Amino acid sequence: MADVQVNQSPGGSEPVASGGGSSAAWAIVVIVLLAIVAWFVFGRGMVGRNHDRNININAKVETPATPAPSPTPSKSP
Repeated sequence: MADVQVNQSPGGSEPVASGGGSSAAWAIVVIVLLAIVAWFVFGRGMVGRNHDRNININAKVETPATPAPSPTPSKSP
């Protein structure tokens, strides 16, 4: 049979701290910023908005003084 060697460090070692918490913090910051942008884009116009707006425009379209000439009919032989 083959001998199996297992190497263990004496006394064990402490786990290395990783920066996993910073990813979660960045995710929360991005979500909050997206929520603020969405509020400005979609909700800002709704706050304190008067829905009874009377919009009057004076759209004057001037007609030409003389009518456009009509095309002359072509004769077929």
